[in-house]
Amino acid sequence: MLGQNGWVYEIDIEWGKFNNSPVGPLNAHALVFVEDKLLLATDHPDHNIIEYNENGNVVDSWGRQWPGLHGIKTHVIGDKTHLFLVDSGWMLNRKWDGISVDKWDSPFNKMIPQSGAISKTTRDGKVLFTIGHPATYGAYKIDMPFNPTDVAVLDNGEFFVVDGYGSDYILHYNENGNFIKKFGQEGKQKICNGHGITIDYRSSEPLLLVSSRSQHSLMWYTLDGRYVRSLHVPGAFIHAPIFIGNFMVAPVCWTGLENNPEHNSGVICIFNESDSLISVLGGVLPDKGKMLKSDFKTFKHCHGLAKDKLDNLYLAEWNANGIHPKKLLRV
Repeated sequence: MLGQNGWVYEIDIEWGKFNNSPVGPLNAHALVFVEDKLLLATDHPDHNIIEYNENGNVVDSWGRQWPGLHGIKTHVIGDKTHLFLVDSGWMLNRKWDGISVDKWDSPFNKMIPQSGAISKTTRDGKVLFTIGHPATYGAYKIDMPFNPTDVAVLDNGEFFVVDGYGSDYILHYNENGNFIKKFGQEGKQKICNGHGITIDYRSSEPLLLVSSRSQHSLMWYTLDGRYVRSLHVPGAFIHAPIFIGNFMVAPVCWTGLENNPEHNSGVICIFNESDSLISVLGGVLPDKGKMLKSDFKTFKHCHGLAKDKLDNLYLAEWNANGIHPKKLLRV
């Protein structure tokens, strides 16, 4: 049993038990449900998207043009479902020396960066438009890195991109992909390693909610870019949450000090309507103000979450030996 205070889950060991697919994610990043299929975003060079049925078995895989796929969201209008795919630019290095995995400045590291992009596609992956480096439309200077990590989409089709591996701005676009404005690096409240972004509809005014991962924080902005508030979660390299009613459920890639993430750590945090931490899956619920800690045995690098209609959770784990997602049953 994982969790506390009525928010308890267990790992469903039957889900995906008979998944004999040779397709496995290189690094699992994000999850989204499209009707009865669960779509996983990975940086596998030949299978950017992996699709699972309700039993956890691979039923389809596709995509080679997004080698650094990091974020995936949907937009449904009428009977049409569109996908928003975020390629961070980090890609498998064809010159990898077979050894280096954390030497990010080395030309022989396993993963190396190039400029990223965002694509809007049909449900089956036909590209409708792609947005590249913001220098092409005057939003960045040419020497500013652009390595986006996630996207949030409004009902009207407008969308917000967080450039969490690049220059850490939030960029706002209209439904046709035309640039509107950028924000998130002005004033004292600056995003640092912004990693996930979503829309928080819990109040009368919808707000943008973005993770400032290396600061162990979640940050709220108005849709026009005005900073509202932050939530600091000591010890949590946190991703933007999903919502179950008015409760937030957020994956944490690492626990540890801000400059010293703990390898092979990872938990899932659940916050109540007042944004107080009330349950930790894969770790101990800390006293107020104390540092979050992983148990180092349940999860590795919790990165992406999705939920089904019964509030069961599905977890994508980064750098976890290429495993498929886990299903967590609400108890």
